[in-house]
Amino acid sequence: MMAKLPLKILHGYVLLSLLLFFTVQSLKFYAVVSPIWMLHHLNDFLVIPMVATLCLHGVWLIKKDTTIRLNLFTILSLVALFSLVFEYYLPQQSYRYTGDLWDVISYVLGGFMFYVFQKAA
Repeated sequence: MMAKLPLKILHGYVLLSLLLFFTVQSLKFYAVVSPIWMLHHLNDFLVIPMVATLCLHGVWLIKKDTTIRLNLFTILSLVALFSLVFEYYLPQQSYRYTGDLWDVISYVLGGFMFYVFQKAA
């Protein structure tokens, strides 16, 4: 078991991201009028740091080494995967999904935030 959790700033950011994510989902559920960017792009911005942090924890658990960090190629691969699946593939499969360049930009910015917070420690 890991004794001390590193990257406190990153983990604080991810906890804030989870809170914001559930807030946005609640606003959508209750049909509260909100800014378009918040309903359509904020969660896309928040998802990459959350998923990347989860992946980082998986690596730590497998390797038993909390000094490991995700490199830029891994983060960009995650951004590319989300972009291809959610902005290209799924819009072709279902009317519920729409491909949007702004969502891709949100994924990229979220990946950049993860990279910065991961390097901050």
